[in-house]
Amino acid sequence: MENVDITGKVKNLIRFGLIIPVAISAAIGYAAFEHRHHVEEIQINNAKVTGTLISVRSLVDGKINEILFDDGDKVEVGDVIARLEVDVTPEAIAQLENTVALAKQNLEDLKLGQVVKVPVKRVRVIPSAPTRIDYPGTSGGVSSSELASLEQRANRMEELFEMGAISRNQRDAAVAAYENAKASSYSTPGYSTYVENEPTYVEEIEYVDQWQPTPPEALQNAENAIKQAELSLNVALQEAQETEVISPVSGTIYYSAIVEEEFNAGNALAKIGDSNELWLEAEVTEEIFNKVSMGLPVDYNLDGYNLAGTVIEKIAPDEKLEIDSMWFPPTADNPHPEFEIFGTDELPQEELHNDKYILKFSIPADFEGKPNSTADVKIKIF
Repeated sequence: MENVDITGKVKNLIRFGLIIPVAISAAIGYAAFEHRHHVEEIQINNAKVTGTLISVRSLVDGKINEILFDDGDKVEVGDVIARLEVDVTPEAIAQLENTVALAKQNLEDLKLGQVVKVPVKRVRVIPSAPTRIDYPGTSGGVSSSELASLEQRANRMEELFEMGAISRNQRDAAVAAYENAKASSYSTPGYSTYVENEPTYVEEIEYVDQWQPTPPEALQNAENAIKQAELSLNVALQEAQETEVISPVSGTIYYSAIVEEEFNAGNALAKIGDSNELWLEAEVTEEIFNKVSMGLPVDYNLDGYNLAGTVIEKIAPDEKLEIDSMWFPPTADNPHPEFEIFGTDELPQEELHNDKYILKFSIPADFEGKPNSTADVKIKIF
């Protein structure tokens, strides 16, 4: 009977019997690790470099004659970054100077007092026409008609006597009767007289010239007019000298105007950003917003450099946007306001609310990025 050596087969069986369970266990363990440590990579496109910018604004109307730095150059506080041609002409200044002189002369005239029309009450006498009174004449003895009848009888008796129709005695008696009646009759003529009446008295208002000192209120108004005229002149003189635009801070300059461009007072000529205060900002969907946590590491390529950062802020919709401060145009009381710092953009001065999901990512402090540059950000979520 032939002996069979099974030693090799037993060794192979033992070897493969051990490897297969180990391989199965390793596969199961790796699958469990992958399940427990699943890595999801999220890419966010066109994240924009932004940060705190200072707007350098013109205080006067005019035109840019010269720009002394290139866009993106470093500037220091006090550097002249542009030169201007302002709209304040010598004729305008001369007119303002004349206004000041006239205002001062007006005050001196007022100090001398003034002649004004003042009302004075007068009584005017209006004479009244006299009243006429008529008095009639008077008479006595026989009446005039009776006297006429006696005269007529006497004449008739005279005629009869001459005719021989009556005696002398009859005639003489008729004549005597008439003469006696005439002698006893008398009359006086009538007359008229005038009686003076009381005059009429009428009160009237008459305006007459009278010198008076100028009221204090008028003097105060004249002094205020001088101050206003002098202020306008000083502002114009100052504007005439505002031919240089000075950088208020140190940082990187980004122009928003060009040579020969005309502008109005309050317009932003340039912006200056601090490269140490920049970050990446992106608008994302609500799903991505909810997946990403604060502090997660991120990778991105910016201006040709591979950089790393973290999630530094999450802004959900309806959160109030902060405006650090605001800039006001020059006024007569404050012709040279300070330059003010806004938030990431120059927002309107009214209160705004965010309606987007926004993520912010850090930029290395030593990296000199330019605002408005963009990068695609990768975030790994375990």
